[in-house]
Amino acid sequence: MSEIPKIGWSDFARGRCRPGQGRSFFRGGDEELVNLLGEHWAKRRPGAGREDLDKVVLVPCPPEHFACATVLVGRRTKLSARLENRQAGEDAHIRVTASGKPEPAQFADVVLYSAATLEENDGTRSGDFDWEIIAIVAAPVENEPMNPLTMARNYLEKPGGTYCEYTAREFAEAVYYWSRRAGLEPED
Repeated sequence: MSEIPKIGWSDFARGRCRPGQGRSFFRGGDEELVNLLGEHWAKRRPGAGREDLDKVVLVPCPPEHFACATVLVGRRTKLSARLENRQAGEDAHIRVTASGKPEPAQFADVVLYSAATLEENDGTRSGDFDWEIIAIVAAPVENEPMNPLTMARNYLEKPGGTYCEYTAREFAEAVYYWSRRAGLEPED
């Protein structure tokens, strides 16, 4: 069994992965999530577009502890679009969200970046952790494709992106998957 590293929340994820933000989140407390990650650490796998466990990993967790924030879009779904930045210093982008009932979480992964990865491209760490929680992916399908905009940000090494190569097929699958879904409208 792998030794369990010191894990903590990134400031980036802490503000985004909570109820009302229109993003997937964990239903319990911080310590509970860190303990859950420790329990499932040996099951981690490389993040999208990665081949090893050195920089970005996905730790699978039982989905009943997580809330999904995607809405399957239909003809009557109310969509909203707004220009936003994920955080200061990043390029603005159009975010499309949907009002409606989020899909149930059938699968859940927690995305973690290593300390060295966080420091690339003049990046910063949020604490004295070996690995930081960057995102929560609670999804209706196993291995949900990454949002194509996130993939582009990474591939093009834009501010806030962590370089990674993706295949044309990975991009195409992500575009197709997200063409039928939107993130849940955040609460104001």
